[in-house]
Amino acid sequence: MGHPAHLRGERVRRLPPLRAGEPPWYPPLLLCSFALTAYAGTRLLGGDDPLGVVLWVVGAALLHDLVLLPLYTAADRAAGALPLPRRPALRGSGADGAAPDAAGTPARYPPGINHLRIPALLSGLLLLVWWPLVSGPPARYERSTGLSADGFTERWLLMTAALFALSAGWALLSALRRRARR
Repeated sequence: MGHPAHLRGERVRRLPPLRAGEPPWYPPLLLCSFALTAYAGTRLLGGDDPLGVVLWVVGAALLHDLVLLPLYTAADRAAGALPLPRRPALRGSGADGAAPDAAGTPARYPPGINHLRIPALLSGLLLLVWWPLVSGPPARYERSTGLSADGFTERWLLMTAALFALSAGWALLSALRRRARR
């Protein structure tokens, strides 16, 4: 459409303002990220098998959209279907004691659900990134890198356990702080 001054036929003498709340360093940072992405893309597609890279990216997008998104949406909905704990109703809260959201309706998910969501998300992200090595490294891995391919599955499982333990500790600390305030 254009700037409102263009619509009135006037000449524009300044750049349009940034979106509300956008820091001034955001556009240069965005341009730098595009430059880095373009550089990585040219390096990736300039390798031995550019068609394989394109097929992998398209396959990953399809796998995410058609398989993984429905799976983790179903898991999140199942976690949201857990019964909410009964708490004494506070002034302005919902009937079950859950804090209301912006629309005034009680929260749908049990409190502390993010203590499950965040470590599960980080563990899934680590699995996604390191899947070729966690599932059993290809034969060329040791030849190409000179590194041992042993232990990736165990390290991923230990990292997952550590993430959930850290989150459980954080949830316990939060619960103790809330109880101490009462």
